This record gives sequence, C-alpha cells and structure tokens, in this order.
Amino acid sequence: MQIQDMIELMKQMKQNGISLVEIESEGSRLRLEKPVAAEPSDGLGDRQRTAIPADGPADLAPGQDGQWVTAPVVGVFYAAPSPDDDPFVQVGSAVEPGMTVCIIEAMKLMNEVTCQVGGVVCEILVHDGQRVEYGQPLLRIGDAL
Repeated sequence: MQIQDMIELMKQMKQNGISLVEIESEGSRLRLEKPVAAEPSDGLGDRQRTAIPADGPADLAPGQDGQWVTAPVVGVFYAAPSPDDDPFVQVGSAVEPGMTVCIIEAMKLMNEVTCQVGGVVCEILVHDGQRVEYGQPLLRIGDAL
C-alpha cells in the first residue's frame, strides 16, 4: 500500500465517522485507529431531537402480560435526556400513551421514543448506551395496577 493510499483511507475514515480500519494484504497488515471524541455533556450537542412513536405493540412470549415498546430506528439507546438527568422511566413507573420513555440516537439525531399504551413499566431490556436494532424490544408495559 502506498502512502497516498493510506492518506486517502484516513480521509475516508474521517468523512464517514469510522474509527478503526484493519487491512491485510500480501503478508502485510495495516491498522488505522483514531480515538473517539467524547460527546458534549448536555446530551444534545449539535444534534436535533425529534419524537418518534414506537411501532405498535409487539407480540409477547407466551405467559407474559403487557405490550412491548420496540425500537423505531437503529441507533443507540439512552434512558435519560442527558447523562446528568434521571431516566425517563424505571421499572414500576406509570406511563401514558404519547409519553417519552427513552431516546434513540441515530445519525446524530436524538429520537424521542414515545409509548403507545398506558400502564406500568414491568421490564427494561436494554441498558444506557447500548446499540439497538429496528424492532428490538426495549421495554415491557403491563397493565396499570
């Protein structure tokens, strides 16, 4: 690999937000890694926040009561509006339709996930900062007591 190729590869890493590239070719190995900068502590930085209702309730496994709140997009799950704030909900929290229950960051956009049903949070399946997939169950909402 020529120096110019490595420079072009580093430019592509920067433009596309890639932090690690490893290449093996003809017995040679190249590893390019750049540190990942910490996000601003206010939880938003230069990102925008939009509300996305979670898809309709997903089916539960047999024997489970309630309805799932699922991820409407692929991204990173955040339980609170910013690192210093309390989580939107915890196990035992009462929720109402339209209430924000978490945030999923996708492409530097903060997407507020809203609950489609009322009830009580029975289970939280993901942890703060975890990457989630589209349709992945996040919370289980049971009937209000």
